[in-house]
Amino acid sequence: MGIASVRLPDEAVLLALGVLFVAVAAIDMSLVPVLAVPGVFVVMRVGPMSGSDLLLGIAVLTALLLLRGRGVITMQPLLWSGIFYLAVTMPQLILNRYAENYIEWAHELVLVLGAMLVGFVIGREGHARLALGLYVSVCVVIGALACFTALTNGFQPVYLGIFHKNAIGAFLMVGLVVAFANPPWLGWSPWTAWTAFIICGLGMAAAQSRQAIVGGLVGVLIIGLRPRFHNGKRSRWMWLVLIPVGAFVYQEVAEQLASDDVFSSAVQRLTWYEASITVWMQSPLFGVGHRWWTTWHTGFGGFQPPNAELEVLTTVGVLGLIGFLGMFVGALWLLARMNPVYGTLGLAVVAAKFTQGQFDLYWVAGHASLLWIIAGICYGIQERDRAEGIVRTPHPVQTVWRRTRGVRI
Repeated sequence: MGIASVRLPDEAVLLALGVLFVAVAAIDMSLVPVLAVPGVFVVMRVGPMSGSDLLLGIAVLTALLLLRGRGVITMQPLLWSGIFYLAVTMPQLILNRYAENYIEWAHELVLVLGAMLVGFVIGREGHARLALGLYVSVCVVIGALACFTALTNGFQPVYLGIFHKNAIGAFLMVGLVVAFANPPWLGWSPWTAWTAFIICGLGMAAAQSRQAIVGGLVGVLIIGLRPRFHNGKRSRWMWLVLIPVGAFVYQEVAEQLASDDVFSSAVQRLTWYEASITVWMQSPLFGVGHRWWTTWHTGFGGFQPPNAELEVLTTVGVLGLIGFLGMFVGALWLLARMNPVYGTLGLAVVAAKFTQGQFDLYWVAGHASLLWIIAGICYGIQERDRAEGIVRTPHPVQTVWRRTRGVRI
């Protein structure tokens, strides 16, 4: 590895990932899909793709070998929601015939359906605690570094090497939601979860990623309004946090829009929104194809629309938007119908990511797969418990007017 890093610097990362794969597979093949979860942080390029895409691809192939039909039918409705989106985006592949379009469509297939299968295998094989523990541990380190950097740079937006402030916020948002949910099948102590929650929250604030803060608030709100796993209580103190944080984000955005700075992030987004609508009008029904901002075949480029719906409209048109929204509505409905012990985490993460995508890039390697991996983990854990005869029943929701004897509100 040392020689490779000097003589073949471009291939050194690929070689390191290969060695890691062989080592993990030699210990336990079912551990290979776990690599895809912390692998979302590997955003550097490895040949034509990012490291996170490479690890996800390896994880998908391994997950397909490990499925063997064991309970995956329980996740079939969730898979159909992803298939619906991908199916309605296929017609534009005929209209927009260029390599980047075909490659990105296949990429999205892996980011959605492949990620769901990877998550399911992780959960069913009993590796959910390891996978999410590794992810949140990295988030805690990033959050602590973001806080330290903010203290040393005069509380300016934080950039950590290759991680942009919004990338930092997107990672920490998911870590915050996982830590706040802390479902019983993770086996984390309350102090561990609360420590991770606080550090991730402070890290998001230090990075000044407003999109992630809003998404995190939505995730926390969903978790707080659903039954708690230990006694059914709902978190009342969260309103003390949600209201001022929400007001802070609103004030920050309003000040940017009211200022004369044409280079502020809020004003820049409005410019990109306008350009995106112009691109969409070139092919409203089917879209102009994936990755148009890199091919420039529309006359526009150099930016990816910082809004999920606008990006989908420009790339795959109104038909694709119907499929995209149908995918999310179906997933949220299915996760909401699950036993809250399993479904609440997936529901909160998917809702948080969808919300964050209203103000930032959505189809980004790593970020776009993580929510579906976690949704798949929820199904996998449920299937594992069912197979082992483990019953996890949530307590009735506790309110001031409806209480279970012995429970304090």
